[in-house]
Amino acid sequence: MLFPRGRLQFCRLVRLQPTSPATFTGCRYASALASLIDCSKVYARKDKYGGVGAFAREDIKRGDVVEHGIVRRLPVDGNTCPYVFTWSEDRSVWASGSGCSVFYNASIDGSENTQMERSFDTDSFRIYASRDIRRGEELMHLYKSIDWRECFKDLKKLRDCGADPSKTSSTEASLANEANAELIDCSKIYAKKDAYGGVGAYAAVPIKKGDLVERGIVRRLPVDGNLCPFVFTWSEDRSVWASGSGCSVFYNASIDGSQNTEMQRFFDNDCFEIYATRDIEQHEELTHLYKSIE
Repeated sequence: MLFPRGRLQFCRLVRLQPTSPATFTGCRYASALASLIDCSKVYARKDKYGGVGAFAREDIKRGDVVEHGIVRRLPVDGNTCPYVFTWSEDRSVWASGSGCSVFYNASIDGSENTQMERSFDTDSFRIYASRDIRRGEELMHLYKSIDWRECFKDLKKLRDCGADPSKTSSTEASLANEANAELIDCSKIYAKKDAYGGVGAYAAVPIKKGDLVERGIVRRLPVDGNLCPFVFTWSEDRSVWASGSGCSVFYNASIDGSQNTEMQRFFDNDCFEIYATRDIEQHEELTHLYKSIE
């Protein structure tokens, strides 16, 4: 985004390969299972401003769905925090989205190529292409709330003065060699309603013990995780909290010792990796041990 970025750096870099029939089988499989979350057409990487952006993994036609997903409503004030979506008509409710959705940057010059449709009743969204999008092109929204959210006042000034955002940073050249570094991968997972009426994360493919299940990045949020269960503890002193990308915030808790995943958190880099602690069968629910349950 064009507003100030956090401390996000690379966790472990994965180089994108040309799309082929065998590529991202998990993503396509998750889609076939009617997953509540599908960001298989999108990848996230460092952008030219030193933050993170979302980019098209393939050519996308105008009107096609770019990404769909679900949200967690959070007790945060989006007037002062830029990392959440407005989630009510009266602008009093805020939410963080799944997949890559919170990493689409703002367009302030009319060049946006996506548009989000929000369903407040079902806490879900669909992002559509508002024009043809080329593979590798950055995905951008028009931030309608730029006119009234305090956290976007600097963006509003840039827009109103007709500034060219491409001239606001000199970091593009230094990032050229990192252009294909992918930060989010939830291709082995699909999300669906669980047996308790909520949402759970499930294995789209068999996963071996020790294998990477998912990796991603987080946004630090000004929320108290002692009161809100939908955020991760994000500091050793338990004073910082964050919301994760992909399907990460939809892994349910195991309270009987049957958990099958474990998250490694990299606080300095604002990223995480989730590994299988035992062999996981296809369609098996993915669960954590919530250490903070104590």
